[in-house]
Amino acid sequence: MRKVLIVEDDRFISTILSMFLKELGHELVGICQTGIEAVKLCSDVNPDVVLMDIHIEGELDGIQTTERLKSEFDIPVIYVSSDTSSYIIERAIVTNSYGFLVKPVNKQELGISIDLAYYKHKVDLEQKARERGYRQFISESPVPIVIVNDGKIQYLNNLALEVIFKTHYIEDVLLQPFLGFVDEQDRDIVKRLFDDFENAGSCFKCQTIRLQDVHGRYTYVEIDGSGVNFNSKSSVQIIIRDISEEIQIQERMESYKMALIKSGIPFVITNPDLNVVESCFDKKFIIHTNGNSVESREVEVIISEEEKQKLNDPKENSITAKIKVKGVVSGEFTALRMIEFNGKVSHLVFIPA
Repeated sequence: MRKVLIVEDDRFISTILSMFLKELGHELVGICQTGIEAVKLCSDVNPDVVLMDIHIEGELDGIQTTERLKSEFDIPVIYVSSDTSSYIIERAIVTNSYGFLVKPVNKQELGISIDLAYYKHKVDLEQKARERGYRQFISESPVPIVIVNDGKIQYLNNLALEVIFKTHYIEDVLLQPFLGFVDEQDRDIVKRLFDDFENAGSCFKCQTIRLQDVHGRYTYVEIDGSGVNFNSKSSVQIIIRDISEEIQIQERMESYKMALIKSGIPFVITNPDLNVVESCFDKKFIIHTNGNSVESREVEVIISEEEKQKLNDPKENSITAKIKVKGVVSGEFTALRMIEFNGKVSHLVFIPA
């Protein structure tokens, strides 16, 4: 049984609708002749469904009344009217009503329409609740997230707004084409990712691109994309990670490496945990140890506990270690330089002492 409100200024039609509702097993919670009455009564009785005539008495017609009911109470409305002109139909469509019955109304069609409106509205409410929860999840997420639909940014959290796009004003970004913020050289890549998602639902991971903020400055980022339902539309959720620091570290390390290779000096580059990330021995560089020539890719840094302690002292710029190549220990190597970024040690460069 549904609680139904009738908004109809023709007493004969409202009587017929009331009779149908009783026979269908629904509860009639009221009959109104004007839109203002309907708004007030909905506030009091909170009906499950409203049957709305379009041409009613008063300052509000049925379509204007429906807009009020939707915005203030989110109650499903079924239009009941004999006017099927294109102008009326277009206005009715814009209000996202839950049905349109043409007078004279058939009892069976009325019953079906009421049940469909009730259950569809229930599903819509559940969807809105999920979307509210999702919006909250995005807003509180510790990573920048952007939602894209039809190529345009539909939503983004504060981290994406401030860290990636460098603005406090969401209107600078919202509903703008995502590709407009992508470096021109990377646009074909991103467009292909979007096309693959739209055509096959394909997700994408760890794609490196350059994004432009609202001031025209570019940042290297890594993006992951997956499908989500946002505002009842299939959309792409893009998680963004700023990797500009990593790129700068890689470029700096590459410049050191190329200089060392050009000079012919043996070298090993490690991370702060002394795990080898680059070395000339990867290129089968020959090192002479105790008169023996060793050629290998197996490289290990051997360091004493005393030297390890120096890793935690920012004033130390010389750390001594030995390099083991394929089981053979070399002479001493020294970390003459530490590659630092924002005060943090990112890599150690070992060359012969």
